[in-house]
Amino acid sequence: MAVTALLHVFAVLMLAAHALTLLVSRAPRRVWWGWGSAAAGALAAVVPLAVLARRQSAQIAWIRHPTPGRLWAVVEEFAGPSALVLALNLLLIAVAVVRPRWRSLTAVALPLFCVPPVLLFALALHRPCFHERYLLFALAGIPLLAAAGVDRLAGVVTVWRRAMEGRRHAMVGGRRAVVVAAGVLMVGCGFVWQLPLHQREREPLSRQDNLAALAAAVGRLTRPGEPVLYDPPKERRIAIAYPRPLAGLRDIALGTPGPASGTLYGVDVGPAELLRRLGGARSAWLIAADEPETRRAKATVLTGRFRLAYSLCLSGIRLEHYVRAGPQRRRE
Repeated sequence: MAVTALLHVFAVLMLAAHALTLLVSRAPRRVWWGWGSAAAGALAAVVPLAVLARRQSAQIAWIRHPTPGRLWAVVEEFAGPSALVLALNLLLIAVAVVRPRWRSLTAVALPLFCVPPVLLFALALHRPCFHERYLLFALAGIPLLAAAGVDRLAGVVTVWRRAMEGRRHAMVGGRRAVVVAAGVLMVGCGFVWQLPLHQREREPLSRQDNLAALAAAVGRLTRPGEPVLYDPPKERRIAIAYPRPLAGLRDIALGTPGPASGTLYGVDVGPAELLRRLGGARSAWLIAADEPETRRAKATVLTGRFRLAYSLCLSGIRLEHYVRAGPQRRRE
């Protein structure tokens, strides 16, 4: 637990799921004592990381307060990906919970899937930090419950067949072979069904933003000393991930660098100061998120005295080159 939480601090929420497992299992006092000692040791190892992470919480300032719909989005993300797969998984989970064959498995898997998302959601109402990828450690609860549901249905079918045939001991090995073959077939069909999704995830176009391609384009099109603007500041991630192609450009909008401001991407200057800095520039590059509502601030500053000369659209990101407008444009 300590190692897992040191790799991902929110994984410490699994301890709450484990506690609920012991509670519903009616664990004896000696088990609680042993578990509590181990949990306390894990928490003690994670506290320094948690304190340090809290000081750097501005790195996730882009996360907003969650709505109840985000909890359902976690279910869709983890039990999906399609409506049919989601419905089938939820049906199997219901079978495993309502008519459990392995109560110990249900007592472990159900809290693992339910408790961490609810606790993180409650924490995010105070300090926004809720995101599906922060809960991947809870994903294992869904396939465990779905498999328990399949196992329960297979047991019911076997009992029903024995009752219909009126024979309890004949052909037991044959029936087991049929059940195993059916399970293998289901797993194989599920894999083949979702193989296109796996392939799509591994293609270059699956990336929401191809920073490597954008960095290469910037390095090919720009000249050293030219000013560059990032809108919003988060787009400075390209300079962090691939600094070499952008090393010669002037980040003209940067007011306070990331380390000094306690943020990951730094703090920009205001529009008036940005206009002053652009006073002697003949051109400027804009690296912006391909979302008009997030580009208005710096784009408006540029379009007041510059005109758009070049634009390159990549997945989720836009690279634009603005040049100083002529005398007639300035009078207008």
